[in-house]
Amino acid sequence: MSPILVATDLSARSDRAVMRAAHLARDTGAPLHIVHIVDDDLPAAVLQQQSEAAEEALRTMVAATPDLKDVPIEIDVEVGHLTRLVPTLARERDVGLVVLGTHRARAVSDLFAQPTLAQLLKGVDRPILVAIGRPETTWKRVLLGWDFSPAGDAAVALLRKLAPDAELTIMHAWQDPYMGAPYAFDVGAIGGVEAQVRAETAERLEKAAAEVDWPSEVHHEVAGGAAANVLMRHANERDTDLLCIGRHSRAGLARFLLGETAQTVALNADCDVLIAPPAPEH
Repeated sequence: MSPILVATDLSARSDRAVMRAAHLARDTGAPLHIVHIVDDDLPAAVLQQQSEAAEEALRTMVAATPDLKDVPIEIDVEVGHLTRLVPTLARERDVGLVVLGTHRARAVSDLFAQPTLAQLLKGVDRPILVAIGRPETTWKRVLLGWDFSPAGDAAVALLRKLAPDAELTIMHAWQDPYMGAPYAFDVGAIGGVEAQVRAETAERLEKAAAEVDWPSEVHHEVAGGAAANVLMRHANERDTDLLCIGRHSRAGLARFLLGETAQTVALNADCDVLIAPPAPEH
């Protein structure tokens, strides 16, 4: 697998991202790049001091962590802005996965604020993993948002590399287009249309699950509601370890809505979140 890049702010809780990245690097045989970015708004003397201190802290952490012992690691302290440097480094080093950490004990904005995460989701053209769960646990249950597009196939291909032994469920969130219509509850035919569409969607999803290239049986489920809410609710109810969403190469409103779903899930889910980009076009 291509290198894994993990960004850390050197806080104790951001170690989860580093450790998850290390476990994935070990399991996949990928090199690991640990990156810390010092804000370039600081005075030059302070920049130099903080850069040296950060590099020393990273080397000390690596040396003192047994799980990092057998992983090929490159430590890198950069000066600049996170939202510009992470996408650039990901492209220049041709990484296969970018791992970010987030804080659940305090406001998310303390580490990767909502605008920052939104910019990273837009700027990074590689898979992004937001590490939230305990890094020492293996992913056993994976939930994949499914919308019958090539993005789902790209997500499955990535999951086969990162979580080949996990139980996989694909879920389609179906939002009733008639719920907001005037007099919707007074028109009996609406209920029949909804039931028909749900049945047809369930049939399509069952067929899709049977065709997914996965080592074990793929479970499938259709649920009504907004995609982000449906996926997070299901993940909580089923004790899911990893929630995965495929990102589209579409433009305009469709891409905006899909980006909003990914951002909402990444900021609010209680488990790890993997956002898979579309497969490159040839």
